[in-house]
Amino acid sequence: RYPQKVINMQSRKKPLNTLIKAVGNNVTITLKNRGQYWGRMTNADMYMNMMLKDAKEYDKNGLVARHGDVFIRGNNVSYISIDPIAPPHS
Repeated sequence: RYPQKVINMQSRKKPLNTLIKAVGNNVTITLKNRGQYWGRMTNADMYMNMMLKDAKEYDKNGLVARHGDVFIRGNNVSYISIDPIAPPHS
């Protein structure tokens, strides 16, 4: 039988495993400031920092900018959608 602490640590890693497996897919990332980025995730680490290729930035009014490559710190992320059907506000 595993101690409760070990079980909790294993279950906490599952979202990270899902994120790592999604490298190479398109993602929409919603930031805490409510801005959004859409692009192909090329890298993710244990802190949920992510790199996007061909990234586009969106706000509530639509497309703000096309950035190319973008690094997003995990502590700024509110929500991640893996393989969205379309970019936000398209």
